[in-house]
Amino acid sequence: MSKWDERFSSEEYVYGTEPNEFLREWVTSHQPERKRVLAIAEGEGRNAVWLATLGFEVEIWDVL
Repeated sequence: MSKWDERFSSEEYVYGTEPNEFLREWVTSHQPERKRVLAIAEGEGRNAVWLATLGFEVEIWDVL
């Protein structure tokens, strides 16, 4: 786990703040009616934050 602690120890965002392009395209094109989602291995949370701003109820699972 020290690999991940080291990677995310910086104040800077490792992957940026924009959501993953695949996720953005999928949500935009499918416009799912169900607004509940599980985000696995979310890291800094960029995808979860973006989904929440769209009204999704987001549960995040990641390494402790």
